Amino acid sequence: MAKYAFLFIDDGVDYQNPTPEQQAVYGQIFKWFETNASKIVDGGAELQPTRTATTIRHPNGKATVMDGPFIEAKESVGGYTIFDLPDRDAAIALAKTWPGHGVEVRALVEQRDEHDLPADLARR
Repeated sequence: MAKYAFLFIDDGVDYQNPTPEQQAVYGQIFKWFETNASKIVDGGAELQPTRTATTIRHPNGKATVMDGPFIEAKESVGGYTIFDLPDRDAAIALAKTWPGHGVEVRALVEQRDEHDLPADLARR
């Protein structure tokens, strides 16, 4: 078994005032989590909207703090969950059933070498 992070892609919908169609999708999402609860090892969390973000960058070695995400993208990560699944194919198969806007799947680094580097990176 391996751990996979599912990063749920936010479509920019304001769920504080959802339309009936958006409420229906949210209902499907709740049902999806109930159906797949046995595979979840970390329930993760829903994230606040990107307008609440703060970004810290290090240009020229000096930390600069800015309000906002400042990433040029039409989508952002809206939440995450960690699943324990047999392999990448199982992770992709599960992700295909996600009823929301989209999901990015990434394997977690679980093994490290004697220098505390990710084991697969050390082999490269």
